Amino acid sequence: MKRAILLTGGTQIAIQAIGLLTGVLVTRWLGPDGRGQLAAIIGWASMIAYLGNFGLPVALTYAAARNPAGRHQLLGNSAAFALLQWLALGMIGWLVLPVLLAKHSSELGHLAVLFLWIYLPLNLLTLYTSAILQGSGTYARFNAVRVSVPLMYAVLLLVFWTMHRITVVSVVSINILSNVVALTLALTLALPSLRRLSVGSSIKWLQLKNLRGNLRYGLSAQIGTLQPFSGMQLDVLALSSLVTTHGLGLYMAALAGANLIRAQGYAVGQVVLPEVARMDDAVQQWRIIRRSMILMGLAGAVGFLVVMIAAQPLLVIIYGGDFAQASSMLKILVAAGVVGAVYRILADGLRGMGKPGVSTIAELAGLVAGIAGLALLIPLQGEAGAAWAVLWASAVSLAVAIGLAKWHRTGSSSSSVTRAAEINP
Repeated sequence: MKRAILLTGGTQIAIQAIGLLTGVLVTRWLGPDGRGQLAAIIGWASMIAYLGNFGLPVALTYAAARNPAGRHQLLGNSAAFALLQWLALGMIGWLVLPVLLAKHSSELGHLAVLFLWIYLPLNLLTLYTSAILQGSGTYARFNAVRVSVPLMYAVLLLVFWTMHRITVVSVVSINILSNVVALTLALTLALPSLRRLSVGSSIKWLQLKNLRGNLRYGLSAQIGTLQPFSGMQLDVLALSSLVTTHGLGLYMAALAGANLIRAQGYAVGQVVLPEVARMDDAVQQWRIIRRSMILMGLAGAVGFLVVMIAAQPLLVIIYGGDFAQASSMLKILVAAGVVGAVYRILADGLRGMGKPGVSTIAELAGLVAGIAGLALLIPLQGEAGAAWAVLWASAVSLAVAIGLAKWHRTGSSSSSVTRAAEINP
């Protein structure tokens, strides 16, 4: 497991480093206004895809870890389901995106709809295939798919830059091409082993009635896997409708720094979930979760101290003087990132124990707290208000998850003692 964590954590660092570099370049090339337009297009499309996956990626990871013999059927069922999702979610986007982006130009709304229709099948199929690789414990292949998107994105950005073709439209096109590469790689890495698994097996590639069990697990974990701010980006979406693209561009610069920390919790959680799922001993499961949370908390605290000391100089050096006023938002969002990273590990650990409902309740509590915070604080403090709302929501989710985890652990311990007493009166 240590090797898997190092590999996945190292990959996450590489992803974030590439993302930071490309984010800086795109922000400098497009400016605050162009960066805000890009955030609106990709942010809304990502949110629709994120909402519409029904928690299936997490369910596939869990199922692949628990039932290796049926992994090929997981891919067949999820691919068929992705076709239905593409049509349904695409129609929803066609109806709502022009309304949601009505404050901006009609061209922006049309581009967002076009991007959504192309992005949906690429994203869903890549997510589902990667989830099966993750649950199978093939972390090298899983991480190769993960890093392929930002790596190809960076390469194509440089190619377009040398051609002097960097615009909002070209960057959106680069995003699509990167997702095409990721899907191709995911299928190339997954299909050979799944074909071998299916040879001589009585389990068919397509058996949609078995998909219902995965959907039940996924839906029970849906809110817990949505992550309203790091996943759905409700803060970004709210700001895209309420503030100028310039203000949104400043917020995105601060958010990029905070995501460097939050993403480490995501990386560790991706290993914790399948590793915990493979274990039957609850004591060992809790030990892995607890140690991973402590490690993440210590690493996050170091990053937070660095930002508290040097937030403004870092923004000026990386993005330029126009982004210096984002320093206060950076500090708040980094604090939220540390809290969110620790929460993610706990939530993934509980999902690995077959308790997805805990993270669902915790995320729902954070969602309610965050929406209330956004509604109250954005009108009062603008972009900084959104940052405070993210911190508040992250803290609420972590507090609720810890409380429910302690309750579940106490209940499990009490049940074990009772069963032991019945066996040995």
